[in-house]
Amino acid sequence: MAQSLKWSQRIGYGIGDFGFNLYFTTASLFLLLFYTDVAGLSPATAGWVFAAALIWDALIDPVMGYMASRTRSRWGRYRPWLLFGSIPLAASWVLMFLPTGLTGTALTLFALATHMLFRTCYTICSMPYVSLSAAMTTDSNERGMLASLRMLAATSAGLVIAFFTLKLVTALGGGDQARGFLLTAMLFGGLAAAMMLVTYATSSEDPDAVNAPEPSLADMLRMLKGNRALWLVCGAMLMGAMGSTFFGKAIPYHLKYDVGREDLIGPALGLMVAAAFVSIPLWTLLMQRTSKRLVAVAGAALAVLCYPVFFSLHGASISTLFLPLGVLGLAAGASYLTFWAMLPDTVEYGEWRSGVRAEGIIFGFVIFVQKAALGLAVGLLGETLAGMGYVANQPQTPATLLGIREMMLWAPMLFGVASALFLVFYPLDRRTHGRIAAIVRRRRPGPAA
Repeated sequence: MAQSLKWSQRIGYGIGDFGFNLYFTTASLFLLLFYTDVAGLSPATAGWVFAAALIWDALIDPVMGYMASRTRSRWGRYRPWLLFGSIPLAASWVLMFLPTGLTGTALTLFALATHMLFRTCYTICSMPYVSLSAAMTTDSNERGMLASLRMLAATSAGLVIAFFTLKLVTALGGGDQARGFLLTAMLFGGLAAAMMLVTYATSSEDPDAVNAPEPSLADMLRMLKGNRALWLVCGAMLMGAMGSTFFGKAIPYHLKYDVGREDLIGPALGLMVAAAFVSIPLWTLLMQRTSKRLVAVAGAALAVLCYPVFFSLHGASISTLFLPLGVLGLAAGASYLTFWAMLPDTVEYGEWRSGVRAEGIIFGFVIFVQKAALGLAVGLLGETLAGMGYVANQPQTPATLLGIREMMLWAPMLFGVASALFLVFYPLDRRTHGRIAAIVRRRRPGPAA
């Protein structure tokens, strides 16, 4: 039988993503600012340092997934990486914010080396963490609950970081931004390490999920090739990430140049995160009563309907303009939740089709695709802005402003429709997954057979 989890295990697992987002979201929102305004890198150099580290991060995700899938220890397959990796991760995080007094090439090399070290340590911990949800239980409902609690923790961290990071930098630095960033990094790193150790201490790996032969690389590739459910989830995630990136990254340009309210950028992005946070328990309840596929399609459809509404409200009041942003946040909550709830179920599907179980390589491959999609979307967005005649920090022409609005309509809408189509063909529901999980348990040798 699939393992039923205690609430301490569910909450302990979920809280780990609060810790991971203390790193990930803080880096996404503020590390570039630190590089340019505090460390002293030029914007172009800082951007390439950031890009190089992200590319490195994406490339090592599948490698770490492969290593984690083949790990065998008395602590389990995935938990030991949290136990032994959390402190080095915190140290590598703090090292990025260390005041060095370096300039020029030396500063660039230091920033690149420390950022790549951080991304390596982050992957060493985060890849086993996301894979752990598939190893804790084979029950599809339990995995949905783990995904729900994880997303609540992640969005909570996002809200805390968006509203308090710069306040902490000012308060702890006493007017010295370099000192403020360093002390804030130490605070976040200590909290994140503690939360990851809580996840290690409260979690366990279900023998039904991990009593499988150690797979070879050829076995893993064969499993990936025949895993139709995984490819459909990947396709939906790829399209959804492209669409949401086009819309979300364009919001600051729209508010700054078209609406003329740069001060609303933070509240607008914060509203979407807050709406996603509020919606996750509601989507979870609906998911438990219906299916993951239905909730995923509903979220994608809701977003697709909101884009033309937002486009049609050009020139409306701010409160009216913010309404579709809140609804888009609700839709994003469904997408975040169902993606991480559906993905673990593809592990048993792949094992059923191929006889190979490898949670780590599945999660490593998918996160590689996710990061590649984000990078591609940002690159296409930049090329699109350039093609429209966008000039930074200058009044934009009417044609450019119209182009930004149309880009926020057509690209997200078309990518959203494509994402929904992938989801419609997703083959697993609760009953089907339950039958497949029972079959693969019976196939395994030993006590779980």
